[in-house]
Amino acid sequence: MRTALDVRAFEEVPAWVARRLRPHVDRAADELLNELRRADPQIGEEEAGRARAGVAAGIRHFCDLVEDPGAGWERVSAFYLRVGRHLARDGRDPVETHQALRRSACVAWRTLGAVSGDLDHAALSLVVDAQFCYMDAVAEVIAAGYAAAVAERTRRGPAPAVHRRRAMLLHMLLAEPPADPARLAALSAEARWPLPAAVAVAAVRRRRAGAVPCELPADLLADFGAPEPLMVIPDPAGTSRAPLPAALLRDWVVAAGPAVPVARAADSLRWARETLLLAARGVIPDGGLIRSAEHVPALVISRAGELIDDAAATRLAPLKAVSPARRERLAETLLALLEHNFNAADASRRLRVHPQTVRYRLRHLQDLFGDELRDPRRCLEMELILHAQLGNRGAGLPSAR
Repeated sequence: MRTALDVRAFEEVPAWVARRLRPHVDRAADELLNELRRADPQIGEEEAGRARAGVAAGIRHFCDLVEDPGAGWERVSAFYLRVGRHLARDGRDPVETHQALRRSACVAWRTLGAVSGDLDHAALSLVVDAQFCYMDAVAEVIAAGYAAAVAERTRRGPAPAVHRRRAMLLHMLLAEPPADPARLAALSAEARWPLPAAVAVAAVRRRRAGAVPCELPADLLADFGAPEPLMVIPDPAGTSRAPLPAALLRDWVVAAGPAVPVARAADSLRWARETLLLAARGVIPDGGLIRSAEHVPALVISRAGELIDDAAATRLAPLKAVSPARRERLAETLLALLEHNFNAADASRRLRVHPQTVRYRLRHLQDLFGDELRDPRRCLEMELILHAQLGNRGAGLPSAR
């Protein structure tokens, strides 16, 4: 693997920059470490040590490149390729090293300013340009090393011990009350599963008897042998998140709860299970990945079924005056109008009828409901009620009795 570094930026930097900077590397790294500890007194010794070592290495490697732009990069890139592999092996996030690189750049600029009274603006600009080239190239090498290690691990498959740790981690993530963060972090490292900023938990069920789980992405935690199968999806909104396998969505109904911080994974699972139940009842479609965040009205209504039925008898009472067949058409039209702010053209596309048909029905609805259609609060109530009633295909609409 070869990643190019634009050495021209380093060839422009005066050689004395490295000579003046190198003797102060350790002191500068210690100062940064003290700053980190003042900002976060709870920072652990291991994390603090990694931060200091990363900053010191970043400055020294930068000096190597200033002193020997042609040959220095080969040594530096080999070092950071190993760093990327080790991050993947230890279940740590590459962002950690990127932060160290940014800190090393800031420390280098500050240290140069302190030890070089004659550092002019032109020389500092050359240093800044070289630092940015350096950080971009190193980030690319780290990503390549990380990706290579992940690919190798995927080909080999996790060791049995890692499988066991991941099974334990899955259930610890969903524990209530939430597990101790330190225990969770330790187990995630043993499981080689970096703790993400957010997770979504998915509840699943077979579409047909005999369906078996397909091969899943390596970063998903899953338990398809549980009485209520589930998966934990890390960073569900991340740009690098690949879609779930088509074979999984073909053979299983998958409902994902909202993305939440790790400590609230159990909340995401609750919403996922409620969403899966609505899909099983036919209230919402069960094709593809079902996201609970896209079915909020149905989920809210499902928690207030008896109240909705009682409210429907009052709020939808004017529909009692028409025949059952006409009642359902008017109810569907009223919901479409409410959803589209009484825009007949948009509602007609939703209903797949002519706009004039919607306008005719709207006049009829205005005759039935009168001023209630001008009251925003009443309209919101009716929209929620109609979502619930039409989700059950009119079973709860007021009868003409």
